[in-house]
Amino acid sequence: MNLKHVKLACLFFLLSCNAPAYSQLQEWSAGFRIGEPGGFMARRYSDNGINALEVNIGTYGGLWGTDRKYQDGTFNNIGYSINVLYLWHHPTIINSDLHTYYGFGPQLNSRDWYANKVGNNLAASKRASAMGGTAVGGIEYFPIDAPNLSFFSEIGFYTEIAPNPFFFHLQGGIGVRVNF
Repeated sequence: MNLKHVKLACLFFLLSCNAPAYSQLQEWSAGFRIGEPGGFMARRYSDNGINALEVNIGTYGGLWGTDRKYQDGTFNNIGYSINVLYLWHHPTIINSDLHTYYGFGPQLNSRDWYANKVGNNLAASKRASAMGGTAVGGIEYFPIDAPNLSFFSEIGFYTEIAPNPFFFHLQGGIGVRVNF
């Protein structure tokens, strides 16, 4: 084995020892998501490094479903949403800076609802609040050059429990988090 191979092996060893430290989870993270629901999120990681509790506050119906049939009327606007997710978080085998996560939790929504047309007039709107369950799965990248930042993409769904059981809505988005 020549000196070039020894240097290369030492470099590989040093890089592999340091890589997990860059992608270790912090205690908290906060960020923004563009998507459904869109808005602000805060996440608290558990001491085991696997689980997290995330709270999302933001808009609902902005990307998929701004003008959408609902019961005997329609949603023609964007409302607001609050959800709480219990998550499982794992680094991938391919790259320790790339993590996957999945989870579920309750979600509350509120939007203006318009009854079906009566003659040529559209009935006045009323605020429609709803409660249901949401499930999400995503992938998150922790750049080596900025270990306190992470970028994510996720997909999921919301199914309503009340007042319209089994109303289904696709959710997901992209965003950034600051980990501290």
